[in-house]
Amino acid sequence: MADCKLAAVYPKGLDVSMRIMSWWFIAGVVALMIVTLLQVPPAQAQGMNQTRIINQAINNQSRLAFRPRLVVRDSAGPVDAIDLDSSQRYLAAASRDGLVRMWDLQSGKQVGRVKAGPVRALAIQTGSRVAAIGTGTGDVIIHDMGTGLEIRRFSGHQGMVLAARLSPDGSILATGGADGTIRLWDMTNGVPLATLDGQAGPVAALAFDVSGRTLASGIGRTVRLWPVAGGPPMIMEDADAEVRALIFAADSTLTAALSDGMVQSWQPGNSRKMRGRPGLDGTPSTLAIGKNGTLLLAGDGGAVLLGRSGRRLATIPVGTMAVFAPGADRVLVADRDGRLLLWDSESERRLAQLLITRRGWAIVDAQGRHDGSGPGLLDMSWQTDTEIFEMVNFSEPYYEPGLLAKLLLAPDALLTPDVPTIGDGIAPPPLVRLSIAGAPPTVPGPGRIIVTAQDRGGSISRITLYHNGKALTDRHVADTRDTVENGAAIRTVTYNIDLISGDNHLRAVAAASNLVDSVPAETTITVGGPTLSAEKPALHMVVIGINQYANPLLTLNYAVDDARGLTNWAQQNAKGLFSEIQLHPLYDKAATKRAISDLFGKLQSTRPQDIVVIYLAGHGENSDGSWFFLPTEFGEGLSFPDSNMDRRNIAALRGNLRQAVVTSGLAAHTIQQAVGQIGAQRIVLLIDACKSGSVRDLFEGDADIKSLQMLSKQAGIHLLAATEQDQFAVEVKELKHGVFTYIMLKALTGEADIPPSDGMVSAVELLYYTAEEVPSMAFNKAKSAQFPTIYSRGVDFPLGISSRWER
Repeated sequence: MADCKLAAVYPKGLDVSMRIMSWWFIAGVVALMIVTLLQVPPAQAQGMNQTRIINQAINNQSRLAFRPRLVVRDSAGPVDAIDLDSSQRYLAAASRDGLVRMWDLQSGKQVGRVKAGPVRALAIQTGSRVAAIGTGTGDVIIHDMGTGLEIRRFSGHQGMVLAARLSPDGSILATGGADGTIRLWDMTNGVPLATLDGQAGPVAALAFDVSGRTLASGIGRTVRLWPVAGGPPMIMEDADAEVRALIFAADSTLTAALSDGMVQSWQPGNSRKMRGRPGLDGTPSTLAIGKNGTLLLAGDGGAVLLGRSGRRLATIPVGTMAVFAPGADRVLVADRDGRLLLWDSESERRLAQLLITRRGWAIVDAQGRHDGSGPGLLDMSWQTDTEIFEMVNFSEPYYEPGLLAKLLLAPDALLTPDVPTIGDGIAPPPLVRLSIAGAPPTVPGPGRIIVTAQDRGGSISRITLYHNGKALTDRHVADTRDTVENGAAIRTVTYNIDLISGDNHLRAVAAASNLVDSVPAETTITVGGPTLSAEKPALHMVVIGINQYANPLLTLNYAVDDARGLTNWAQQNAKGLFSEIQLHPLYDKAATKRAISDLFGKLQSTRPQDIVVIYLAGHGENSDGSWFFLPTEFGEGLSFPDSNMDRRNIAALRGNLRQAVVTSGLAAHTIQQAVGQIGAQRIVLLIDACKSGSVRDLFEGDADIKSLQMLSKQAGIHLLAATEQDQFAVEVKELKHGVFTYIMLKALTGEADIPPSDGMVSAVELLYYTAEEVPSMAFNKAKSAQFPTIYSRGVDFPLGISSRWER
């Protein structure tokens, strides 16, 4: 029997939404019409198109009505410790969930996270991913955050470690504990150097001077200067209140942040304190000094920036701790909600918020642009009183790869420079509903689905229907009609679909002219007959590997080996899962644009229950806003820029190269169209592509990432891609593979079968395991930064059998 769970589906809360909005909306439209007409001289008003006036009023009012707020699910909790290395490249934060996370501010990516329990003290070695983490047990753990490995562990403190500071050269670590002791450690060999005790209370603050030969400590109101080489300390005149933080200036002046919010200093070689001056309106917890001598205090009264004279330069109303960030006038402030807020201290304006959840992270700027990890973005949503929009609904206009780094280092590199601010109100996406034409089907076979979208002021730019996760193409469209009902534009699209045995999940989405997607309308139609799960699928693998290009300058080392590794896996590890395995390999000179396109065409006859894996290894480039995979014939007769050329020649060559990419390459939108024609509903696209070397600007790869993610989103497939511009650096000889494919093959043979293990490796497990493991191995093996792109749409399904699973 057929089980049509919903004949006509509206987004949840829609009826209530329309009733709430209707009176307010109508009143607002009328008011705007009156204001608009009053502003027009009577003579002109007679000749104006009143329909245009009304439409403009409706659109303006719609924007005012659609002002969603950002909501974060499953926050990691307040930030208890924060540090930025002296090169201002690496940022670490310890959250209440017991995890310490690190970001590379040059790439804008998270490079590691480790479980450490309660943490109150952090110190990062300059220019490295090595962090000293002071724990609640008294241990100090030295972690390589890039690999996740513990380098060594220092034990000695009894109770919580409250302070940690590294000498300027990174060779000595000083730690202070709740037990009243200060301990010095040799970072190169782990040997304890000294224990400085006799303090009457917890050690709240430590600071090295610029030479690294003197260590300052703060315990209560007492400040001591310790010679690191040994000997008695210099005891300074007591501070006016309890010391909460210490910092040395370049001229060795020592400054303390006091519990009453004041700041107090001691000049070099003089134990007499200087007169205190106003600082923070509250109790401070951190103190930092800028290159020009400005002081940054943060605590329960927010944060303030003080000039050398003590004049308050800026006030930030939120925050509990803060550090100077790279970039002019940039400050990072942690608040009680667990956010790291990026502020422009000159304008006293919040630029962005770095949001930390238990599963991941995301950054959202003031306009609504976003970036982050896959799980972290899933924890973010934009909400109104009646609707919930996942972050993916805004990805086409607002997704900005590398956003954190761009805001700090290169605002001009934004791919989306002119987007409207979401929180101020934007044109709302349409309302969508689904229905079935005719009687509910009872057996597998043809069916008709009607999708209706109602304009709410943002227009209707497109409608997409997904069947079991995969987007249907234009060939499934039977009819499209545009009508007007009660003054609102309505678009109705009828789709012909092939219903399969078992569940047929349908999801319809409509986008406004600003490309923001609607809340989806969803339903599941269950028809009789054997389900797909009862019938083994076939595995079809298109495997492309190109080392040899027409231009020898483009030669690669491991693309073919990587591709062969995937075919070997399919032959050895996947047999028991599939009814048959069909391999379609193309290597080197056989991998022409025509041959690749022909292979896609052969997949059109695959069955809905089959699984298709497409693997592309070779060069990839971005041109005209789209990503292109470059076939073997690319580059013939082309010259490439080098550092000895003048700017005019380089610009000309780059123009020629970009044109050649468009002419010879296989575009992302072409791949999307080809995927849409494939009969199988379960598709994984794996891309291991490096930059050809034509352009290696800092954020050049970001356009690739966005283009590929949009391909996955619009086609409804799973995507895993390595397209970093320094890909050459992570082809590691000892692995006989690129790092990306090496990790992916490990995942497929069982490493990705995460608890609770079921003996299978699914598509989603493959994606997330590879994305998690590649950065650490790339850094460990080649000191290179590589962050795979993942995008998961459609249903999950098994890809391989774990070789290490025991029943």
